[in-house]
Amino acid sequence: MLTNLPSLLSNTVLRKRSQPRPLAINSSTTPFFIIGSGRSGNTLLRRIIGAHPDVYIPPETYVLGRLVRLFEQNQHLSWKQIVYLCLAQFEFHHEFDTFGISLRPLAIDLSKAPQSSQCLAYIVNKFYEFAAKEHNVLFNRWGDKTPLNTFYLNEILSVFPAAQFIHIVRDGYDVIPSYVKAGIYDELEDAARRWVQSVRLADNFSKQNKGLCFEVRYEELVTHPEEVTKKVCKFLGITFEEAMLNSQEHASQMGDVTARSHHKNVFKPISPESIGKGRHTMSKVEKRQLAVLIGDELELRGYSAL
Repeated sequence: MLTNLPSLLSNTVLRKRSQPRPLAINSSTTPFFIIGSGRSGNTLLRRIIGAHPDVYIPPETYVLGRLVRLFEQNQHLSWKQIVYLCLAQFEFHHEFDTFGISLRPLAIDLSKAPQSSQCLAYIVNKFYEFAAKEHNVLFNRWGDKTPLNTFYLNEILSVFPAAQFIHIVRDGYDVIPSYVKAGIYDELEDAARRWVQSVRLADNFSKQNKGLCFEVRYEELVTHPEEVTKKVCKFLGITFEEAMLNSQEHASQMGDVTARSHHKNVFKPISPESIGKGRHTMSKVEKRQLAVLIGDELELRGYSAL
């Protein structure tokens, strides 16, 4: 019987390792996510909310969606290996320079986490806390503004079941040429497909998770900023602060805003001057061509299809 002891111990270890670590463990963390199509005023909304003294919103992260799948696919690894693998997705992303930090100290700290805390929510939450601390930001709640997250909403909710989502919507005819002008897409048609996919995904998610989502219209935000911002604050459960409306100076602290020229308008006071800009710059032929792709979605949201 004793000769079989090593194999029995080995099998026990394998069984323990085969038990998947959870995405979340009794997570009371309540982050919020600004979602929807890019070029819809997402960064302006981030500037407004991020100017609140109790809130921290870092530069775009880009990796949360695939982080969930990566975590689930690598359960055979040790906790330390999982920590390093997850943090590498952040640090080695080509846009991570906008954070201006190194995650090495965080990796060392997280690798020592007790087994009772070993889940993906713990890693991600500690990442946001660490990023804020490195920039001497005090906060009670963190948020995220990464339009790409719109394609991974169910994955994010599985990690943070108490999260809230703010869907900002803008006239597709203004969004699409803005995508092209910013160099994010080369063709209007590609940008149009991105806008349609984003608003549909966000809408479907909102319908399936009523109470967790709040819709903001870009046109209403820039026309009636105080009224809309108060509604956003009520949804998030934070107090409205007058400084949120005059927060253009806060843009200089937003990392990726100063590094990316297509965010230059975020330094300006809130203004409705960009409403209809895309509609006016595109030709009638271009708008007719795009109407085939986006007309139905525009009309569903009360925008003119042409």
